[in-house]
Amino acid sequence: MRQRYHTIIKPESTDCYLGWVEEIPGTLTHGRSLNECREKLRTSLLLMVETHRDEARIPLDASCIQEAMEIDTDELHVPSHQLA
Repeated sequence: MRQRYHTIIKPESTDCYLGWVEEIPGTLTHGRSLNECREKLRTSLLLMVETHRDEARIPLDASCIQEAMEIDTDELHVPSHQLA
């Protein structure tokens, strides 16, 4: 399955780049070049997604229903009264 995430990479005054993933808190890294930062960010994201998935599956039993869900980012600003 292919998923899309959004990254931010910020040039630092120390001649390195700081990068993070908007949707996955804690997924951040740095690199000496833009390409190094991108590569390390991809690795960090893969590890975080794998870790979160493993942790989420710890309480699974036969009664659990596992499904895939896709969202459209236009749905991000749904009024809270529609969430109930």
